[in-house]
Amino acid sequence: MTAAPESAAGIVLARVDRLAGISAYPWTLTRRVFSPQQAEAEALVLGWMAEAGLSARRDPAGNLVGRIEGAVPGGPAVVVGGHVDTREDAGRYDGTLGVLIGIAAVERLIRHGPPPRHAVEVVAFVADAAGRFGPRQLGSRAVVGRLAPDALDWDDAYGVTLRRALEAHGLDPARLASARRASDAILAYLEVAAEAGPVLERSGAPVGIVPALSESTMLRVTLTGAAVDAAANPMPGRWDALAGAAECVLAAERVGLAREGVTVTVMRLDVAPVPTFVVAGAATLGVRVDSADDGARRAALAELAAALEAVAARRWLGITVERSVDPDATRCDPGLVRLFEEAVEAAGHRAVRLAQGVTTDASHMALLGPIGLALIRCRGGVGWGAAGTVDPADVAVGLDVLAGVVGALAGGAPSPREPRDGHLSPPWPAG
Repeated sequence: MTAAPESAAGIVLARVDRLAGISAYPWTLTRRVFSPQQAEAEALVLGWMAEAGLSARRDPAGNLVGRIEGAVPGGPAVVVGGHVDTREDAGRYDGTLGVLIGIAAVERLIRHGPPPRHAVEVVAFVADAAGRFGPRQLGSRAVVGRLAPDALDWDDAYGVTLRRALEAHGLDPARLASARRASDAILAYLEVAAEAGPVLERSGAPVGIVPALSESTMLRVTLTGAAVDAAANPMPGRWDALAGAAECVLAAERVGLAREGVTVTVMRLDVAPVPTFVVAGAATLGVRVDSADDGARRAALAELAAALEAVAARRWLGITVERSVDPDATRCDPGLVRLFEEAVEAAGHRAVRLAQGVTTDASHMALLGPIGLALIRCRGGVGWGAAGTVDPADVAVGLDVLAGVVGALAGGAPSPREPRDGHLSPPWPAG
């Protein structure tokens, strides 16, 4: 959905639409990292950065970096991040909205704000949206020094290595490690994105503030019964793995519904054997448990495991439960959360908190400095998908909020790493 072209939000959305027209396929938005389509999109973004008054460059990992200096050239920066590459069948707002609204916020600072005390950067990280070469967030991993030693040898589904892809994109693979930045180079890291869920739409709020990024724990649950002839074996006494799996699905749903701030999702179900005349002898479920509250997630995992084991025991089925790694959730800086909330209230709206359920570059950037995130309402609750739409009025609010926070950090208020008092006062007009 586009706004009037003369408004700042209208320019942001017109640029979103322009990038959405650059795709490997005409019927779906697909812009793979280091592809010709990505290069075309990057050229536009670099041009928009320069037009806004930022110095624009690519770092050794291929991340796009637009920067304005502060009082001390080369000093630490307030960084606004997003991405321009996409997964297959992507939504037009996914990643790009954060980059483009960041450029608009910095342009407002340049045109209407006082000279910044600290530098400000807008960074479009590479390979956030899809793991062409394996792990996602390749660009931010490089910035924080989290790339594996063999990363250049990672290859995609067509056998193209990361080394070859970097070379084809005009980058020097030997310099990939030099994309790493020191922790004192980042004053704060900010993201603004379209919400991937329905919380803001249901609450009637245009913008929400994220106190923490959700983390996931995966379970692989295998039920083992007896594969016997369906017609020859009466119902009583069957060891039916599929019937047990169906009950486990409902048990998982009950656990999720009973806990605030926790989601439990059965993502897939595999059954063996598959002939239509045989009772299922084995079934495997993939279950995902998400929450920004580590204690709540782990309590739900314990309750879920006990419920699944009870189903298996009642049905005389064997059961194994394998668990993935269980990382701690990434928490946003409390001072940045407050800054964002004050900016929302200054824009005339109530502050709503919600978890960010999608893993982003912020998870890595938190290693270098405090992070803060805001989400813009997306009609349909699928900000990462093709069906979602963002209202121009909500983008305008999101831009006002981000501009206020960036201005406060860059020139009007102490950073989250310094003592802070008082309230946010954006140093320029909204609009």
